[in-house]
Amino acid sequence: MNLSFGDTAETSFVFENQTIGMKKEDGETCMSVTFQVEILNEQNNNSVPIDFHLPSGLIKGKCAADRKSEAVISSTIEEADGRLKTLKFVFRTEEMRVKRVDELRWILNKVVYVEKFAGSSAVFESDNSSVIFSAPLTQKYVCEDRINVTLHSENFDFPILVMFSPEIDVQPYGPKSNFYLCERTRKRTLSESLQHRSTVFCGVVLAISSIAHIVGHMLRRHFMPHRKELYENLDRLPAI
Repeated sequence: MNLSFGDTAETSFVFENQTIGMKKEDGETCMSVTFQVEILNEQNNNSVPIDFHLPSGLIKGKCAADRKSEAVISSTIEEADGRLKTLKFVFRTEEMRVKRVDELRWILNKVVYVEKFAGSSAVFESDNSSVIFSAPLTQKYVCEDRINVTLHSENFDFPILVMFSPEIDVQPYGPKSNFYLCERTRKRTLSESLQHRSTVFCGVVLAISSIAHIVGHMLRRHFMPHRKELYENLDRLPAI
């Protein structure tokens, strides 16, 4: 099924009803995206999100022609009432300064939500300056935390919230390779690790203190005969 945006014979695919992506004419995977998405329309203070199951839609996309080209993938779902809902993700590359070294990274630069119904349409987009996901060019982006992206429209005064649920696994430039763990997950796992170590350390200290107290008590009874005799007399007292 040829569902590319351009002139190349790229095909879309769905894997295990979770991953969507694009393949080149030779069958090589050039893009893969795995995450669950919910859409929250915040009009009238609405707080109930709606699931947007990407693999259930019509998948279209465009692989990057080279390292400096955009990569695009979208999913369009048709509701029972004829309403069409589309989520589009636009990736590009950029030189970034990382630890005093220039590094070519890919970024999820834009998220677009389009809703069409009865001849009218509404378009919501993320900020042009936003960097939603980012990883070194040859690595896939992995995140085990929720990420929310706010979209705005020129024609409406309320935002749309796109909520990405873990696990998030994205590689828009080439086949999957070694992974880049997102900053949020790294910080959380480091914090949890430190808390775990702190808990274990406190437990060890408490155990050592308890043992030292018991040993000290036994030594006092042994080396202080008058106290030993007092303890033994207390043991002989009749129960009340």
